[in-house]
Amino acid sequence: MKITKKIILTVLMFLYGVLDMFCKTDDPPTPSKYKKPPPPPGLPIDENIYMLLIVALFLGIYIIYNNKLKTKTPT
Repeated sequence: MKITKKIILTVLMFLYGVLDMFCKTDDPPTPSKYKKPPPPPGLPIDENIYMLLIVALFLGIYIIYNNKLKTKTPT
């Protein structure tokens, strides 16, 4: 009985997603002559990528070090 409920629920959720996709009829808004579009961002995407990599490296080392301390068995 549980399997049929799961199958029916899965099929209904799938059909709801497909139906929702076909029912949308919103047209894109027409551009207004008084409202200008926002300017593109002037910042580079990879401005501080090196700092991010260094922080990620130190965080990874910290997590590995703490995990090894917890799992180390006394002799």
